[in-house]
Amino acid sequence: MNEKNNNLKENVITRRIGSTTYKLKVFFSETAKETMEDKILRMIKNEVSTNGEKCGIIESPQMSRPA
Repeated sequence: MNEKNNNLKENVITRRIGSTTYKLKVFFSETAKETMEDKILRMIKNEVSTNGEKCGIIESPQMSRPA
């Protein structure tokens, strides 16, 4: 790890959804000033403000198997 990343902790999460296995590396900063909830809400707000025109309502449920 280089000096820039000294304050990061890494975890790996593995999840299987259907026939696909996802492996996700998650990094946590010991010096972060923003909570995870605050960060997610900020990212959602930014996405809506930059892509608001492209967002729409899903007409039918997006499921891989019948309800």
